[in-house]
Amino acid sequence: MNRHPDVRLQSSELVYSARVFDVRREQLTLPSGLKQDLTIIDHPGAVAIAAQLDDGRLVLVRQYRHAVGDWLVELPAGRIERDEDPLVAAQRELEEETGYRSEHWSKLAEFFAAPGFCSELMTVFHARDVTRVTGAKRAQDPDEELEIVRCSPSELLETPPRDAKTWLAAQLLFGRAQ
Repeated sequence: MNRHPDVRLQSSELVYSARVFDVRREQLTLPSGLKQDLTIIDHPGAVAIAAQLDDGRLVLVRQYRHAVGDWLVELPAGRIERDEDPLVAAQRELEEETGYRSEHWSKLAEFFAAPGFCSELMTVFHARDVTRVTGAKRAQDPDEELEIVRCSPSELLETPPRDAKTWLAAQLLFGRAQ
């Protein structure tokens, strides 16, 4: 994780290591002299894909999110492997989660998901004119249960998405036109 050069890291201790992230306890000193003792989630970053069919609909996934106790319809997304290029990760995740591919990619947005306690940088890509991969079997993670949902811009905006990445992509792609 990159840190501002004026911030002095006094100590960093790995508290817990999980498959997706690490939890660290860090003590630091700000330029003013203020000392902070923080527990943070160290995350390698993630990608999300606003995958748009040639008819304008988005390819989304519906999945259970236990942290919020509900099923959400959201952009296909996934974690970036350490040192992996975000676009390569996005291309992989789109095909694994949905069985679609695209030759037309652009970066739509990049943001910190929860910077108060997590280092995750989310990169959202727009994949245009996505096409189904013929004969390919989706290679979902073993703990994923995904349902493919195709949604028009108006349908997406009528019932606003409940997760940040999907809401942001919907606003950037379709919000101004409504």
